[in-house]
Amino acid sequence: MPNRFCAICGKKLVQDDPHFGMCLKCFLKEHPLFKLPDRLSINICLDCGSYSKKDIWIEPLDNELFSIIKEAVQKFLLKSFLKKNNIDFSFAVNENSFIFSSKDLLVSLEVEIIGVLKEDSNIKHKQIISINLNHILCKNCSNLRGGTYFIAIIQLRVKDEEQFGLIKEVLDEVNDYVENLFEKNHKQYISKIENQKFGVDLYLSTNELMNYLIKFLKSKYFFLLKRTKKLVGRDTQKGRNLYRLKALIKFLPVKIKDIVFIGDQNFSVENITKNKVILRGENATKLIKDYTYFFNEKIIKKNL
Repeated sequence: MPNRFCAICGKKLVQDDPHFGMCLKCFLKEHPLFKLPDRLSINICLDCGSYSKKDIWIEPLDNELFSIIKEAVQKFLLKSFLKKNNIDFSFAVNENSFIFSSKDLLVSLEVEIIGVLKEDSNIKHKQIISINLNHILCKNCSNLRGGTYFIAIIQLRVKDEEQFGLIKEVLDEVNDYVENLFEKNHKQYISKIENQKFGVDLYLSTNELMNYLIKFLKSKYFFLLKRTKKLVGRDTQKGRNLYRLKALIKFLPVKIKDIVFIGDQNFSVENITKNKVILRGENATKLIKDYTYFFNEKIIKKNL
């Protein structure tokens, strides 16, 4: 076999160097396994750790800073390579490159990205990326700090002062429910609570939260529900109207086994269904009333 030499460095080629007339080292210089931008700028939320490159914020799998950086690099720089699944990537952080702000926040660093071809571990490449970190508030956390942002309203109401204890009970359960939800999804929260004459108004961060709460309350209480929506603007980018949703919840003023006086007869609340109250009179008379009856008519409850 005649001698062959690398067209770039002149090194003698061996049988394992069929890289278009180049040795492996020169071939990888001319045809790197991957090529990335030299710089990457990432926005990281000061409160929740979400990250973004532009306007869309992404909640990280892990709130540890270097895990966020690694995830952002995979998302914004390596996504196409990871999709092909033919390169194993690893990361090395250069601690000597760290630059901190006056508030002791890491704002700049260098990360070495190393890639190895899965089919041939001899084919590898590494590149150093300069990363700038912008520590700001995401839109959601900015709204949360402001305490005035809301999309939907739930109005919790009772018929009279005798049920005020029910409002307190419901509020305690709702707060616990939303706190647990917030831990899983920081977009779900109550912006504020306002006292009203016969209840409270809950100002909610999302329409989704309103539906969650209605479903949660339906599993525990009986009430009338009335939904309304109000036009508040228009999304010019998506070309659609924007509405603020409102749900009025009026808790039923009676419960099972209550005794109520209707007409000239005492009735016991025998059962309550989805939208009906079934009553049983002293002479075994059965009476069925819609929920609305108990809000429109004056009902006298008797203590046992």
